[in-house]
Amino acid sequence: MAATEAKDLEVEAAIFKKLYPVNFLQRHLHQNVREDGREFQEARPVSLATGVLSQSNGSAMVRFGKGTMVFAAVHAQVTEPDHRTPNQGMIVPSVDLSPLCSPNYRPGPPSDDAQALAHHLQNLLDNAQTIDRSSLCIEPGVAVWCLYVDVVVVSADGNVLDSAMFASIAALAHCRLPEVIRCESASTCVCDSKRTHVLNLAYYPIVCSYGVYNSAYLLADVSAFEESLISAKVVVGVYDSDADSDVFYLRHTGNANCQHPISSSNHTLMEQCISYAQAHAKVLRKLLHESLQE
Repeated sequence: MAATEAKDLEVEAAIFKKLYPVNFLQRHLHQNVREDGREFQEARPVSLATGVLSQSNGSAMVRFGKGTMVFAAVHAQVTEPDHRTPNQGMIVPSVDLSPLCSPNYRPGPPSDDAQALAHHLQNLLDNAQTIDRSSLCIEPGVAVWCLYVDVVVVSADGNVLDSAMFASIAALAHCRLPEVIRCESASTCVCDSKRTHVLNLAYYPIVCSYGVYNSAYLLADVSAFEESLISAKVVVGVYDSDADSDVFYLRHTGNANCQHPISSSNHTLMEQCISYAQAHAKVLRKLLHESLQE
């Protein structure tokens, strides 16, 4: 009997959430809890596995909670360098948002969302400068490594950018490049796949996003439901060199000047987000180090 009543309550809550999403969210926030039971600045549990795709030079799988799941695979290819940077290799991300990850997407060429996410990843990787592009040079002006970072979103329940960036960095950290034996041109390079070396990452940059609802509530790691209702978003990129964290990226979209109603903090919105991001980044970096050592 109790189980039946509990099931009925779940169904009623799901219907109310579908019909009145704003009221549903506000009722929870007014009780200082989010709709999935988390605190405002609490991120979902994160799981990470590296080396999950054998047909790639490096790969990783990331899960945020039970709802967001992303794979990233690095495929290294010898190519001619850009004439403007003859001694620098390239890192080129791409994103696949298929109908399997969300009913919001349709089959066909990359959607606007997928292209925007890939562009955002490119900006983050460029700003982070985690890999010295000159280390990807095989022969100046002749051949360089191009690292294609292919991101596939299997399930999208919010905060896809953070998970995609984390998966990309983990895949790059796991990446091994074959030794180049001889290279007279980009099309005639001879590589030894049995002799490889890891990429030298100067940092492990981490991206943390925060949603602002109604200019009053600052929410970490928003779900897809929350993401559809927030009025502003703050993206913070932090890195370290085994010392103090620092900010390499900061972006604020939307219109909000959030000061949490029950908080006695005098910090600005940006200061709060940076502080939370630096703390969460330490957790994710520890997870990454542990995964790479397995």
